[in-house]
Amino acid sequence: MEPNRPRLPAPGPTAPLAPAVLTLSSPADIVAAVPYLLGYHPADTLVVLGLRGGTPRLHTLFRCDLGEHVLGHPLEAARHLVTGLRADHCGTALIVGYGPAADITRCVDALRRRAAEAGIAVGEALRVADGRYWSYVCDSPGCCPPEGVPVDPSASAVSAAAVANGLSAWQSLNRIRAYLAPLDDPARAPMRAATRRAERRGRRLRAASPGRDSFGPRFRVRGARVVRAAVAAALRGDLPRAPDHLAWLGVLLACVRVRDDAWVRIGPGTADPHVELWRQVLRHVDPAYRPAPGCLLAVAAWARGDIALADAALDLVRAADPRYPLAELLCQALRAGLPWQGVPAERLAAAWPRDRP
Repeated sequence: MEPNRPRLPAPGPTAPLAPAVLTLSSPADIVAAVPYLLGYHPADTLVVLGLRGGTPRLHTLFRCDLGEHVLGHPLEAARHLVTGLRADHCGTALIVGYGPAADITRCVDALRRRAAEAGIAVGEALRVADGRYWSYVCDSPGCCPPEGVPVDPSASAVSAAAVANGLSAWQSLNRIRAYLAPLDDPARAPMRAATRRAERRGRRLRAASPGRDSFGPRFRVRGARVVRAAVAAALRGDLPRAPDHLAWLGVLLACVRVRDDAWVRIGPGTADPHVELWRQVLRHVDPAYRPAPGCLLAVAAWARGDIALADAALDLVRAADPRYPLAELLCQALRAGLPWQGVPAERLAAAWPRDRP
């Protein structure tokens, strides 16, 4: 999916064992809920909540960053959003835009027009900025004055209910991206040299034990041992730091079966050290080797319920390899709002491809 097209979705920044129930009965409630549903406090973003059922309940959530593509082609962006709503059989939508009036109004108008054409009711459409909200649906100066309605999400009962249910939100999307940002160029030179050494080492290992796949049994066995040792060390709080160690992990994880050996060791009880381990690898390895640790990081973030972090990790995976199969499978699971317990690893594994060089 292109970076500035609708992002799918963020059903919640955390995933408690029992789903949180948030009752939204006013525009202020919607404004208070969105950061906890999205996983971070948004800015310059259009958020669409898709509802369905006789008593409308949240089914899916779309995020559309207000980049050049969206602002230059609001009708096209609206068409993609409405297509997603229809595909998920949502009969009602709630729209919340964060940003300047001119940008948000153009996007909201286009989205309301496309929704009406598709028979989707827009229950509310809001713009949020500078501690106030404005409604595009209500024009009564008594409840929606031209200067906007002051709103303090932190004082909302909805925010309190979200926190009580274990939900949390990152300060911003930029904070998440900074947390995952790859090393700066001056620090990459040792990693590039280490990667070349790891690649030569991997080629020798494959040549010494050819098999029916592109890696061979000796590569898989050695890779599994190295990954298990790295995981055991991470559980003790010891992360890999040497360029040769990090590069070797990246090369070994290119083997799907080695990557899967790490996958099956991730669970809610071990998610935090796995997040730190695979973040460390993701930030250091060369771009070609980012997909596997990026997906493992997304899996670990999903296991602990941090959907926003999982989504950001998958952004880096798609930037490195837009066709990486596991990333697409994880995106589908997150889009469906499935909790960690809802997708057994063996079900996803059945769809995973054979090893690729």
